[in-house]
Amino acid sequence: MLPIKRQHHNLFLTTALATILFGLTATRLSAETITVNGNFTGPMTTQGQSGGGVNSNDCGFVPSTPQETIKVTEKINYLRLSVESGSGNPTVLIDGPDGRFCLLADSVNKPSLSGIWMPGEYKVYVGDEQGQQHQYTLRLSTQR
Repeated sequence: MLPIKRQHHNLFLTTALATILFGLTATRLSAETITVNGNFTGPMTTQGQSGGGVNSNDCGFVPSTPQETIKVTEKINYLRLSVESGSGNPTVLIDGPDGRFCLLADSVNKPSLSGIWMPGEYKVYVGDEQGQQHQYTLRLSTQR
């Protein structure tokens, strides 16, 4: 049997490690907010895991909460959002101030949307047509 002081030390380390790991997991499970204003030049990337348990009926299987939230503070004359995935059939569901948009993969497995973005909040769900999960990279850029 370990002395009480040693048990307390082990409990502290275990609790600290669990808190750190939970904190890292909880942070990524919630949507990251990306703010885009007139000074944004990009490109900017973020990574995550596609797919989820919700059948969107038209945009594959998506997670129940957005992976990213894009907050546009003023009209952007040109912004391109694209998602790359090494495998699977990625989809992107965007719920924004102008409605709901579904982006399906093109011939190179890269859903994208470009053009004018109006001010507002855009919730981004990266899904998969078959409900599988794959690593993805989301890229925002003002370059044409």
